Amino acid sequence: MANYFKGIPNLDYPSLLNDRQGSSDTVRVKNLFRRVVVRDDYFTKFVNFTKYKIIGDDRPDITSEDVYGTPDLDWLILTANNIIDIKNEWPMTEFDLNLYLNQKYTPQQLAQIHHYETIEFRDFDNQLIIQGGLSVDENFTVQYLRGGQIRRVSPIKSVSYFEYELNRNDEKRNINVVSKEFVPVVIKDFENIMKYGQSSQFVTTDLKKTENIRITG
Repeated sequence: MANYFKGIPNLDYPSLLNDRQGSSDTVRVKNLFRRVVVRDDYFTKFVNFTKYKIIGDDRPDITSEDVYGTPDLDWLILTANNIIDIKNEWPMTEFDLNLYLNQKYTPQQLAQIHHYETIEFRDFDNQLIIQGGLSVDENFTVQYLRGGQIRRVSPIKSVSYFEYELNRNDEKRNINVVSKEFVPVVIKDFENIMKYGQSSQFVTTDLKKTENIRITG
């Protein structure tokens, strides 16, 4: 993430430090409110992205190393998936997941049924009758026609709280990554987005001043 923060422009912010010399003193800080996002039109072109599955306890920097050959594009991995809160939006490590489960549930609660969901079911002609993974109640049934007769089946399974939490964490492993050949375009956009335009607070393209409310005219 170091390269990402390096690209964030600066603010001359009124100093709140106890050792400031006067009300006009400022400190230079990163403008963390200025956040880069991948342009919406990029998502309409599937060639710009590829599917990727996060393996094991891999962090964003390790994923970046695997995809791009460098850990420095971890910010691009996160940005392409609109991930802001890594703790909650990136898959937990096995250790963290176990810690989370032990804090949230008792062993008895983990074994209890969280919900029921369908199992994919096809008839003898391989026609899809019901897709799998749909949340349903425990009395769910589906009808289909076979040999001129209506048949009723209940293709469901129970999902425990443990399975539910494990599946929810695993779903976070499926992400999109920017295609290698498209990375320079995204980085160029990032650099342009981060530049300041002309305004009353403009100093340079990577620095602007903020209003000092301690100074009155």
